[in-house]
Amino acid sequence: MHAGLRLAAVPSAAILLAAALALSACGATPSSRNTSPTQSTATQEATMTSTQQEGAPYPADMAHLDDILAIGQGHELPDNAEVRSVSPATNFAASYPGGWGYIITFTAQDQDIRDYVSNQTSYSGKHIDVGANARQNADGLEDVDLSSISDPWNWGFAGDAVLLLERPLGRGWLIIRGAAR
Repeated sequence: MHAGLRLAAVPSAAILLAAALALSACGATPSSRNTSPTQSTATQEATMTSTQQEGAPYPADMAHLDDILAIGQGHELPDNAEVRSVSPATNFAASYPGGWGYIITFTAQDQDIRDYVSNQTSYSGKHIDVGANARQNADGLEDVDLSSISDPWNWGFAGDAVLLLERPLGRGWLIIRGAAR
């Protein structure tokens, strides 16, 4: 041992436990979706915090993304989408007794979004540019601040989902809502 180095008298089990906890906190969350390695601190905190809503089948977090998308039918994301965050739809839950929901924020390429809209909704993806703007008080959008989205467009589908897109295309939100049965 180098003469200038001193090790504190710490039991090796405590060191191993601390190392295991540090590694688990830094580990990637399991998901078959792409996630951005350059997320902002606020986004990282939102995705690392598990939020279980009353009555919701899963916590609103990245670790449960595949489970959340498997709720019901038609809950898919565009091809090659990069999921940025998963958060709870708290405003919907507060306004609808027994309600719960998830907001999945993603990015994707223009053509992937257009193909997704054409394949998953009753709207043609080639006409997104001319569609009317989403309104802040529209059903399903109570948990997203539209003032931070340029030229927002939305479409409800699958009975319990709302798709919100920013134009020009690139950013999107898949909002899944439910209630106690």
